[in-house]
Amino acid sequence: MTEKFSTAMYMDRGAEQLVEILNNHISAIVEKVLIYGGDILKFAGDALLALWKVERNQLKNFITVVVKCSLEIHGVFENQESEEGLDIRVKIGLSAGHIKKLVFGDEKSYFLVVGQAVEDVRFAQNMAQMNEIILSPNCWQLCDRNVIEIERIPDQRAVKVNFLKLPSTYNFDEFFMKCMSNLSYYPSGDHKNILRLASTLECDPELEMCLQKYIMGSILKQIDDKQLRGYLSELRPVTIVFVNLQFKGQETADDIAQAIQDASVYINSVLKTFKGQINKVFMFDKGCSFLCVFGFPGEKAPDEITHALESAIVIFDYCSQIFKIRVVSIGVASGIVFCGIVGHAVRHEYTVIGQKVNIAARMMMYYPGIVTSHCFLFGSWLYDSMCLLSPLV
Repeated sequence: MTEKFSTAMYMDRGAEQLVEILNNHISAIVEKVLIYGGDILKFAGDALLALWKVERNQLKNFITVVVKCSLEIHGVFENQESEEGLDIRVKIGLSAGHIKKLVFGDEKSYFLVVGQAVEDVRFAQNMAQMNEIILSPNCWQLCDRNVIEIERIPDQRAVKVNFLKLPSTYNFDEFFMKCMSNLSYYPSGDHKNILRLASTLECDPELEMCLQKYIMGSILKQIDDKQLRGYLSELRPVTIVFVNLQFKGQETADDIAQAIQDASVYINSVLKTFKGQINKVFMFDKGCSFLCVFGFPGEKAPDEITHALESAIVIFDYCSQIFKIRVVSIGVASGIVFCGIVGHAVRHEYTVIGQKVNIAARMMMYYPGIVTSHCFLFGSWLYDSMCLLSPLV
C-alpha cells in the first residue's frame, strides 16, 4: 500500500492519503479492542499489539472474548468498501501466557514487553493469512474448546479459528459483562463508555505529567504550545536510521533488559549530538529494533545525511561489543516521508510512514551484520542508490 501511494499519480498528497486510510482502519481495530476490554501496547507501521491483562484463572473465558473481538474486526473490514481501489484485510494472531514489561532509557523512557507469549503471538501472526485468526499452541491449550470451532494446520500445533459455536441458549452479552467485571477499569452499564473513559487522560494532570517522559522532546514542546493535532502532521524530508539487535538465544529477560538499556542510552547519546531522536522501540519479527529519525520539526540540521551515516557506524561499532547481542544490523535511508499522528483519537503516536522508512527497515533485515545505506553522498551530489558501510577500523 505504501508503494502505491508513493507513485507519481499520488505525488501531491500520497502520504497524507495513505495515513488517512491507515488511520481509518486502525481506528476501527482500536475501538473494538477497547470495547472488548483490551488496550493497545504498540503500533508498528500497519500492525499493532493489543493486550488483555487478566488473572490466570480467567484466561479460558477471556480467550473466548478476544476471539469474538477478532471475528468482529474481520467483519468490519469485510463490510467496508474499498478505498482508492485498495482491498484491505486483516490477519490476527492470538497467544496467552506470562509477559514481562521492560522500562529503559535515561532522559526519555521507553518500554517493551517480552516473554514466551510475545514470541508466540508473533509466530501466530506470521502464520496467519489474510482474513484468518490463528491461535498459538498455548492459547489453544488454554481456551474453551467447546465454543471455538477450529481447523487444524498440517504439521503445526497452532490452529485456525473458523467461528464461535455458541449454543442457542448461550447469552454472550451476560457472559461478556461477567468477564468485564473482573477488570477494575472497565465501566459498568453501556460498554461503549470505555471509549470515553480512554480519552480522559488530559483530565488527570498528575498522570499526564508522569507519562511525559515517554514523549519525544520536540513533539512535547509542540503539544505544550497547544498546537492542534492536524498541525503536527506533514510531508517532510528526514533521514531514517533503523537499528536491529538480535540476541544469542539463551538470555534471560534480565539479560535482554540490560543489553537494551545499554544500547538505548548509547544510541540516544550519539543521536543527540546531531539532533537525531529515537522515535520508537519495538520487538517484532526478529530481535529489538530502534527507529531513529534525523530532521523532525525543530531538529533540522545541516549535513543531516552525513551525520546519520556517521552515527550509524558508531552505533554499530558499540552495539557489536555488547556481550549478549549476536548480530547488529542497520539500515539508513533519506527522503520525504509522512511525519505525524497515526492511530485513533484515544490511542495514537507521532511517527514516520513512507517508502523511505520501509526501505531502511528492509535493508536492516535483508543485510544482517552490516550497515546499509540508501542515501550515498558523493561530493555535493546525493545519489539515491544503495551502498554498504562497514564499521570504522
